[in-house]
Amino acid sequence: MSRPLPPSDPAAVQARAWIAWLASGAVEPTQMQAFEQWLAEPDNRRTFEYERQLWRSLGPRPASAPAPAGARSRRRARWPVAAAATAALFALTWVAPEAWLRLQADHRSGTGIQSVALPDGSRAVLDADSAIAVRYDGQVRRIALLRGQAWFQVTPDPARPFQVDAQGGVIEDISTTFAVAREDDHVETIVEQGRVRVAAADRTGWTYLDAGQRARFAAGERVTRQEDVALDRIAAWREGELLIEAAGVEEAVRRIARYRPGATFVRGDLSTLPSVNAAFRIDRPEQALDALAVSAGLTVTRLPMGVAIVAPATTTTTTTTTTE
Repeated sequence: MSRPLPPSDPAAVQARAWIAWLASGAVEPTQMQAFEQWLAEPDNRRTFEYERQLWRSLGPRPASAPAPAGARSRRRARWPVAAAATAALFALTWVAPEAWLRLQADHRSGTGIQSVALPDGSRAVLDADSAIAVRYDGQVRRIALLRGQAWFQVTPDPARPFQVDAQGGVIEDISTTFAVAREDDHVETIVEQGRVRVAAADRTGWTYLDAGQRARFAAGERVTRQEDVALDRIAAWREGELLIEAAGVEEAVRRIARYRPGATFVRGDLSTLPSVNAAFRIDRPEQALDALAVSAGLTVTRLPMGVAIVAPATTTTTTTTTTE
């Protein structure tokens, strides 16, 4: 961490106020915009990062706090009142978790791919809508995968293992490149080169994986091997391609949603629809979502603020699908 400012310094006081507000969960989209503007100043960003690291090291989540002065901006009526209110409601439920994630993550990606140089010379490539926290010390190089998926190219260091933590389990490198994906209900890892070992919550009974092999575990459950994968299909998103193989429709929607700038919500039960096999370009998420809707029997309702609501075609909607 950089050298701290005096506790009474205005920038430090503002940073702590923003942190308390973000951690409270009482986040509104307009306030988030004001925060982004404040953070755009280099000195403010450095101060915020120092205070954020200090807050994270202390552990407890701050109590609810009001937004800093000047954070609330005037809203302009650009859309019909009903549509704007609906979009704002959906956006609010989407933004609040983002605020909490911001405090935990050292690196976060938006709707694009992000390459990260790690302190030991290793490299991480984050898929869209992904986040990691870097927790290195003298004994272990630990990465927490907080959201999404990442590809790792690890610099060998026999004295300090390289581990990726996700949902209570751990993936430990044994001189390799590999990818880890964190979904809502499981974690999956695939080896591109070399070898890794994987353990679930109890961190016993290691499962070893070589190039092309993959394994999956859910929180509190054991590691299970999955079908092998062709090497040229591992982390294909790094080359701009989204490959969906034998995935449920709702999971396919979630994968496409990573690359959309607005929030994506599923309404209705998609579990009875046939599984999906498809390939999409990640730089064309709206086309991908529309193509999935046609092939899987869905409707896509688009609202202001980039919100999209996906539902089975048999579900009656009150808003007609529109284009932005």
